[in-house]
Amino acid sequence: MNRRLLTKLLLTLFWGSTLLADKIERANPSLPEGFLDITKAPYFADASGTTDSTDAIQRAVNDARDQWKACFFPEGTYLISDTISCEQLVRKLDRPRSTDNRTQHYWDLDNRIVMIGSTRGKRPVLKLSNDAEGFDDSRNPKLAVWIWAQTRDDAPGNQEPIWGKEQPNISFSHIFKGIDIDIRGHAGAIGIRHSGSQGSTLQDVTVNAEGAYAGLSNCCGQGGGTYNVEVVGGTYGITIDRESRFPLLVGCSLRDQTAACVHLVKPNQMPTLIVGSSLKPAGTTAIQFPTLGDCAGVSLVDCVVEMPAVGDLCASLQNENIFLEDVIVRGVGAVRSSRKPRLPSDRWTHIHQYSEARGDAVRMVNGETSAETVFVFEAATEASVLDAMRQRHYPPMPSLEDNEVVSVRDFGAKGDGKTDDTQAFRSAIAASDQVFVPPGNYHMTGQLALRHATQLFGVAAGITSIGNMAVTERGSKRVSNASGFTITTPRDPNARPLLAFLSVRGQVQWNSGKGTCMLAPARMQFSATGGGKIFGAMARGGPMVFKGTRQPLEFYALNVERVSQNPQSIFDDCRDVRVYFFKVEAGSLNREEHPDANTPCRIQDSRNVRVYCMYGVVRHLTPDRPMMEIVNCDDVQVSQLQAFHPGVFPHLVEASGGQQFKIPSSSPCALFLRDQE
Repeated sequence: MNRRLLTKLLLTLFWGSTLLADKIERANPSLPEGFLDITKAPYFADASGTTDSTDAIQRAVNDARDQWKACFFPEGTYLISDTISCEQLVRKLDRPRSTDNRTQHYWDLDNRIVMIGSTRGKRPVLKLSNDAEGFDDSRNPKLAVWIWAQTRDDAPGNQEPIWGKEQPNISFSHIFKGIDIDIRGHAGAIGIRHSGSQGSTLQDVTVNAEGAYAGLSNCCGQGGGTYNVEVVGGTYGITIDRESRFPLLVGCSLRDQTAACVHLVKPNQMPTLIVGSSLKPAGTTAIQFPTLGDCAGVSLVDCVVEMPAVGDLCASLQNENIFLEDVIVRGVGAVRSSRKPRLPSDRWTHIHQYSEARGDAVRMVNGETSAETVFVFEAATEASVLDAMRQRHYPPMPSLEDNEVVSVRDFGAKGDGKTDDTQAFRSAIAASDQVFVPPGNYHMTGQLALRHATQLFGVAAGITSIGNMAVTERGSKRVSNASGFTITTPRDPNARPLLAFLSVRGQVQWNSGKGTCMLAPARMQFSATGGGKIFGAMARGGPMVFKGTRQPLEFYALNVERVSQNPQSIFDDCRDVRVYFFKVEAGSLNREEHPDANTPCRIQDSRNVRVYCMYGVVRHLTPDRPMMEIVNCDDVQVSQLQAFHPGVFPHLVEASGGQQFKIPSSSPCALFLRDQE
């Protein structure tokens, strides 16, 4: 080869590779191990919004899932022209198994989908391109993003599942956080469907949906939740169908929808619970019920509903399951279509409580039963703004990109499931109040003490674990060992520690009064000074016990199931407790070696307790084991309680003043209230 040509070729290769390396490095030079950057090789998604990034993002999402990594989106706009399908996969079993009375020749893989946006600058945006096909028919809506679990249940007469069918109740620990979606101008587009269950969250997201069909299709629940999500425009803010499992929205805003903020598409099993949120439709309906069939209904707590013209909070011409508490409204003429009394729509009204129900539902107030609608309201001077409501229910979450954050890897933690990383964690906590735990399995022993304001957080419970581990092919097997590892928080009612987005394989002794535990499953014990906000708490295998708590304690998506002791959970001598959606499961196994036909919850000798929505698979309970038991309490309220399978057991039993009161499982419990004496 000519020397001049060779020199030119070498220079081209050098400068080309240098530019390529520079492009890769500039994307996010400080991104820690365990993350997959969609703008880097081999994906090179275009953050400028110029070229289509659908294929690049789809490959990155799949690779991050398969490699147990988090898929990271730097700041920018990413054009997409087709659905980004984020699928939880299944594998074929060597031998079939049976679960929940269904046969499975396939079983779900436990790889998790984690999609996280950068917090430096503006949120990254997934934008549906103008020429995207299939998104313009409102009669056949199409999803821009779909996070879902492939069913593992055998199809009738086959030894394999129906391919492409979703099974939300096994969609575990999938995270979509800090990424906005823009579907404007596509009449048949839906921003995202994420019907996630335990450990799943849709969080810190705005969907711009002007001229589109809907911002959301279903939302996370059943031990997960939907937090700080805003939908602007669209025919609907969110549509909810039968596949939505215990749907919970907290600190959300649905505004400028032309038909309704919330559209309950068809009859469903579980009510939708909306907390600390704002509904501001462009039209005259906030919530639209299905026209036919039973509907589990809706509950609103600490919300604002505002309409530009006189309309109905709920559009339906039949009795519905509706519960409202501390809801401030303006422009609302009636809670439900044609329902009296009419409200003064030209000014703010504070609805202290509203309870309506279908069929033979029961309301029990101080031992007296009634089928009459409860409606208590008065004039209000003003409404809370969304920021104030959100702050009451959803504290801001830390980010790995915050300036004060340190990583446990910088202090020598390996995360390989074998090396003892305890001292590295202690050193990191001593160095900063914000401690990040990258994806991995961190072997821990002894005790780890959090400080007054320590924020210890990972990426997602499905890919970040700390605690006792035993080595396997993947790196570690998560094994509980109550005596082997314990996290403690300061015994101080004013301490504000945070534990978030990681699995704790050990015990947490929660002693702080104003902290936050966000999607960090662990065996938790609460002292008298323990309080704060607990998101996605779960008891499975062992009972959940709360005794003598005196600080305000709030649970968002409390999940108790398959516990062999009776009761499965207990609040004993507690004060100031709130449970926003209590998902229960009892009698679903009921095997001799694992009897679980036990009362899911007992509240005894307690005061100022509220349970908003308690539903679940409860069966095979005996007449002396109700779904909810209340003993010697005052100022206790339970709303919208129902088992999917009525039986000989009661829905609720109360013992008060030497008397016993019962609500049978044949009658849904619309409202139970024992006033303060």
